[in-house]
Amino acid sequence: LLAARENDCILELNTGGLKYGLGEPNPCREILKRYHDLGGELITVGSDAHAPEHIAYDFATAETILKEIGFRYYTVFRERKPEFVKIE
Repeated sequence: LLAARENDCILELNTGGLKYGLGEPNPCREILKRYHDLGGELITVGSDAHAPEHIAYDFATAETILKEIGFRYYTVFRERKPEFVKIE
């Protein structure tokens, strides 16, 4: 996690774990918090969608989790360029 932060890698919160009833995103809250505690700020959200109905699955919960941990923004990409979306 420290290497990811030091190299400006973007960590992905993936909601697939929520979709499959695991009760946690991938990575879990503990790892997301550790990344944040180490100064990591670059985070994006994915859903591991393999069917249209799973696109952006439970992104509202993902945003809530990120906010509770202390993230202020998440990253989206438009034409391969990062844009930062403020978490309200």
